[in-house]
Amino acid sequence: MKTLVKQQWPILSVYLGILAALVVVIYVDFRFGAILLSLSVLLAFFLRLNLSDSAAGLLRIRKRRVDLTVMATLGTFLLILALVVPQGSN
Repeated sequence: MKTLVKQQWPILSVYLGILAALVVVIYVDFRFGAILLSLSVLLAFFLRLNLSDSAAGLLRIRKRRVDLTVMATLGTFLLILALVVPQGSN
């Protein structure tokens, strides 16, 4: 178990960010949670960019260029949408 966590720390850190974002969306604020979700995807992008293929672990799905393009696009669009959505009234 210890070696699995050691080998897969990049994807586990992204999962932790996604989990935190979902908790924030449910209990605190939608916009802030959506921003955290987009930052988690961008974290995955930067980890995939800076880590080698073997160190990236489960972040490595396709070729490096495809992974980076998909994660950067998704993270950027999620961030833009989170900032553009109007603030709800309570």
